[in-house]
Amino acid sequence: MRKHGSLIVFAKEPRVGNVKTRLARDIGYVNATFWYRQQLATLIKELTDKSPFKKKYLFISPNNSKRSFMYYTPKGWEVRYQSNGELGKRMKDALNNTGEGPRILIGSDIPGINNKHIKSALKELTKTKTVFGPARDGGYWLIGMARYQKAPGMQNVRWSSEHALVDTIKCFGQRTTIGYITTMNDIDNGQDFERYYSRPSAR
Repeated sequence: MRKHGSLIVFAKEPRVGNVKTRLARDIGYVNATFWYRQQLATLIKELTDKSPFKKKYLFISPNNSKRSFMYYTPKGWEVRYQSNGELGKRMKDALNNTGEGPRILIGSDIPGINNKHIKSALKELTKTKTVFGPARDGGYWLIGMARYQKAPGMQNVRWSSEHALVDTIKCFGQRTTIGYITTMNDIDNGQDFERYYSRPSAR
């Protein structure tokens, strides 16, 4: 299989009080941190095996947290720190500084992501300039840019709200083409957690 393009995973240092704070208020801070660590480890393993990408990056925060990610970064992953600023700027900087080929950026806290989803996004980028993986809450779990395409400044986006995807699309203007892949479940609070894990397929 010919490998090309770059995969970017955004992750926070997996320590208590630093990750999934809204979820933690419902299920407890230790439980939420344990859940996040499990998600991160599962995701990295899935995307390491049979990956279609030439380059794989784990963009982490905060600065000086590399030691916390040693367990999660097998051979073949390059660890970089996220840039400063709000989320949109950090995403733009990562997308625009990881090569000229197709680039896919995802978070590390969406359960169920697998290589089929990522390959679907790459396929979509052969037809469009930008691809999104929508989340059911109005946000998105994946953003991708086609070869040679640059991400715009993602300003005035209402992050962590039902407007996040729509606001981000507006930042691209009229000169891009946009495709979509599978809608996934984001888990931000206890209700999301209970709903996801009460599915028949999760039992």
